[in-house]
Amino acid sequence: MVDRSLLPPSFEEVSGICKEVLDDVIGQKPYQHAEVVKWNQTAVEKITEKLAGLGRPYKYCLCCVVMQTGLGAGLNVSSTCYWDKNTDHTFAYRWESRAVIAVCNVYAISMSGK
Repeated sequence: MVDRSLLPPSFEEVSGICKEVLDDVIGQKPYQHAEVVKWNQTAVEKITEKLAGLGRPYKYCLCCVVMQTGLGAGLNVSSTCYWDKNTDHTFAYRWESRAVIAVCNVYAISMSGK
């Protein structure tokens, strides 16, 4: 039997945490340019805190892009890492309200030393 405390977080866990935090921090608020920096900083801090709270042997890096919807602007987010594909993982989660789109990229880097 595999010890789940040693496994990386699943996409369901990561997306659930991202959704919960973004619903709480931004929710259905209208886009407010003056507030976006605070929303984004609060969201990445809370998401990282909750991921670390899972107690898994992973370090987490998080990047979140927050933008206003309805402008007809396109958004393309791409990233890459040089790491161990067997132990390290990346997750992308898109969250959307009527006024705001957020894209979170979460990187889970194993501390197991395998």
